[in-house]
Order: sequence, then structure tokens, then C-alpha cells
Amino acid sequence: MAEEAVRFRLRGKAYSLTRTEVEDAVEHAAPGDVDTYFVTVGGKKYPPKQVLSLALDVSPSDFISTDATRTLMKLGFEIHRNEQTGAIAVTESEQLLEAYLLSQGLTEFQFEPQLGDSAQRPDYRLHVGQKVILLEVKQFEATAADFRPGFGVYDPYGPIREKIDAGRKKFKELKNYCCCLILYNREKPLVDLSWQFVYGAMLGNMAFRIPFDPRRGALSDQLEDGFFGGGGKMVRYGKGKLPKPMEPQNSTISAVAVLQQMGVGKRRFDIAVKQWEQELGRELTFEEHFEAMTNARGTERDVSLTQLRVVVCENPYARFALPREIFRGPYDETYGVDEAPRSHVTRLFAGERIKELESQEQPVKPAAQRITQEDRTKQRLATKDKPTR
Repeated sequence: MAEEAVRFRLRGKAYSLTRTEVEDAVEHAAPGDVDTYFVTVGGKKYPPKQVLSLALDVSPSDFISTDATRTLMKLGFEIHRNEQTGAIAVTESEQLLEAYLLSQGLTEFQFEPQLGDSAQRPDYRLHVGQKVILLEVKQFEATAADFRPGFGVYDPYGPIREKIDAGRKKFKELKNYCCCLILYNREKPLVDLSWQFVYGAMLGNMAFRIPFDPRRGALSDQLEDGFFGGGGKMVRYGKGKLPKPMEPQNSTISAVAVLQQMGVGKRRFDIAVKQWEQELGRELTFEEHFEAMTNARGTERDVSLTQLRVVVCENPYARFALPREIFRGPYDETYGVDEAPRSHVTRLFAGERIKELESQEQPVKPAAQRITQEDRTKQRLATKDKPTR
């Protein structure tokens, strides 16, 4: 069986490579100086750019490190971090973010970099081509108080707004950079990082207007579009019962991005269960459901299987927009303001794998209702030929 080649483009030129061709190209080459990341080929550690340069017989200046790491990973090579090059991520969210960046071929980043004379050192400085993005990671941690019995008022926006405030302080002296706040929930209860709540924390509490019809003396059946009320951290609001946004309040944070482990196995399992129930014409019994879950272990439908991904919520008031060529993984999503025909927050990007899952999750009509045009014709003919009494 022929070895499969990876096809890609660099600077507009098409290339094709196999893993064997890469190994042959570096077989007799002396490894260059390893900076932050390296790839092991033939038992030797090489800088990724050196490997791709030798394999293609082109200058390393013809492409960036991201191109090299992505290409080598597609060919099955593993990219490793040189632990002797500086500070190492210590929190779970930092480790996961590095794993995510590495999976996307984004290896040109520094942990806690020194930025000129600024006393503030964000968690990461990420280079994407000629662009520089600062990343600050904020992690939600469960505490003993979260599990004490009692009563209180649930505020879905409060915890998120606290992290936004913390990020704003970190980026205060870094207004000339594109700054992105990364949020990660490490099993803290009552913290929902769904994009709707993130935008509620950013732009204002979510609300709806329900018109009142004085002629009927009742509420209208027509529900108007939702809107953002006061309290948002990215915009200053006026006073009144229905405050209106007056001016931007935080234009330094370009976006708030959520780093999360999506339960991809659970979603695939639920899709399979619905298909089985559709075929049976009934719901699965508890025993059947349990057996199906047991049989799914170790497969792509294993309910414990998760996928690391990023969901981006763009700040419409940002001084510098977050480059949209990053956070474009197969399970990633990006939300932002669509300016035409009417400005509203909507999904601007969804990876191919998440769209594939969503298409499979669409409700399917029962078999008895899926009548084709041919079926309708046969029914009419059968009725026409039926003798009358």
C-alpha cells in the first residue's frame, strides 16, 4: 500500500510530502539549535523549521514555524517542548492552552514574557506571522464555600465579570497590543461559560421586551428580539430602567475566549441512541441504554471522550480586532457582531467537525412521515383504482 502524501501550500506554491521523504531528507543533517519546540526524527531533536526546510529544499525564511509544525503533525510527527528554555506552565488551564496551541501548530509563543518597561507580564505572547497577540489565562477554581448548604441569589454574570476586571488590570499598560482573555472552568459549580453568558457579562444582562397591548389589556403574543441591559464590562450605560449603551468602556480586551473540554463522545453517543430508537420506533430501555453505553467504550462514542476546543466572543468595541486566522480548529467557534443587515451577535465561524455533529443532531422525522413523491403517487393510484360501493 502506497504511503499517503500530505498536500499543502506555502507562499502560494503547492507541495506534497510523505513521512518517509521527510526522514530521508534529514537523515544525514546535523540538528540545529533547538529553541522552544523540537521534533524527533531518527532519534535526533531538530527545530521544526529546519526539518521542513530540508524536506522541501527551500529556505527557512520562506515560511513560518506554524507552517512547519502543522505540516509535520499531519505527517504523524510529534512536536515536543524544550523544558530547558524557560518558565513552565503551572496551572491546568495554562497546560491545556499550550496543548491546544500546539495542536493547531501555533508554537511561536512565550510564557510570561517581559514587554518593554511594563511591570505587567501577561501569561503568553503569541506570534502569528507578523502579528502579536497577548493571552491572559484566568481559571475558575472550586472552593469549600461552593459546597456549603444555604440559599442565595444566582448571578451567572458575576464570576465572569470578576475575571474580565482582572484581565483589564493586567492589560492596563498594554493598550498597544491585541489582548485576549482566556477563561477556563476547573469544575467550579454555578459557572456557565456558554457564549450567551459570556456576552451577557461583556455587553450587559440579557433581557427581552414583551409589548403590552392596551386594547386587549394583555401582553402581546409577539416577543421582541432580546437585548443587552446594564452591567456589561465592555460598554458604559446610561441611567434608567432600560439603560442604553453610551460609550465603550473596555476597548483593550479584543476578545474573551473560553477554553473547554467538549463532551464529543457523549454527543456522538446521543446521536447513535436517537438513530437506534428511530429504527426501533420506541425508546431504549434502561438495560438497552446501559448495554449500548458499555459497548461504546473505547470507540468514538465513548461518553468519557472529550475534545479540547476554544469558543471566541469578540469584543465589538475593541481597539484591535483579534485576528480571525487563529482559533480555527475543527471544533472551535467564533461569535461576534454581524453588521449586515442588522447588527446583532451571531456565530461567525464553526469548525467542520462541530458543524458535522450539529447536522447529525437535527431531529429526524419518523419513518412513517418520510413520504416521497413516489409514495404519494402510489397512494393516489391505489385510491383511484379502489372500487366504490
